[in-house]
Amino acid sequence: MRKILFAIFFLFSTFLFPQEQSLDTSVIRIGEQTKLSISCAFEKGKPFVWPNFNDTIVNGVEIIDRTKVDSTETENTIIISQKFIISAFDSGSYYFPPIIFNENLKTEGLILNVQTVELTEDAVLKDIKPPLDAPFGWSDIWPFLLGLFLIILIYLLLKKYVFVKKKQVIKAKPKVIIPANVIAVAALKDLEKKQLWQKGELKQYHSEISEILRTYLEQRFQILALELPTYDIIQNLKNKDLQKEDLQTLSTILKKADLAKYAKSKPTDLENEKSMEQSVIFVKNTKKMEVKND
Repeated sequence: MRKILFAIFFLFSTFLFPQEQSLDTSVIRIGEQTKLSISCAFEKGKPFVWPNFNDTIVNGVEIIDRTKVDSTETENTIIISQKFIISAFDSGSYYFPPIIFNENLKTEGLILNVQTVELTEDAVLKDIKPPLDAPFGWSDIWPFLLGLFLIILIYLLLKKYVFVKKKQVIKAKPKVIIPANVIAVAALKDLEKKQLWQKGELKQYHSEISEILRTYLEQRFQILALELPTYDIIQNLKNKDLQKEDLQTLSTILKKADLAKYAKSKPTDLENEKSMEQSVIFVKNTKKMEVKND
């Protein structure tokens, strides 16, 4: 009889506190955060395995923060739970597989959809509020017209009777256009001299690397790199005849910068130096080749 009552109690506890993993919302935008909750009720004395996540739930979904593992005990049952704040920086659908606690207890799988902001190439900036036109009357206009007429009349008289007109040949100075790769490499060298990451300013350091590369991409390939997320930039560049290795290098640099800016990631000294070296190599590898005329 006691065993029967115990089984009924355990089943009742399991019904009230089932094993589950759940999301506050299954749809977010790039960089937004949501909460993942995991809980399960175990029978005392029965073996179980609690999931141990490092920095990610699945590939592409970062853990921003987490609570400690919380447990509540009754006479025969242990209820364990934990919550995670998560985010993703590439658009797509991410599948969370079932969590297996033991051979009898496991959760259902989940899907997190991460959406991006769509921008069109012909998008234009708009004023928050249109400018107000001050009312004008004839009394405001005629003094300006009279003054303009007198200035023109004096100029014509001086031109005809005083000045000796000399024809001058004005040679237009050729406009010097600095190549985008030269500008980008110079900016990277200036950033390196600031020694930001050596001073602990990791977020500022990787943000400036990202901005320099995005500006270079806009000038070199005419894409809205300053407005697009990393995933969309890489997709646009796939049609620009770039080497696969260069695309992978760029993706690694920009993703590392995104993590440093939005996920408070702290790259190592070696990673900081490598981001700078890879940025210079990418710019030199993808610069526009000059065509020499014989």
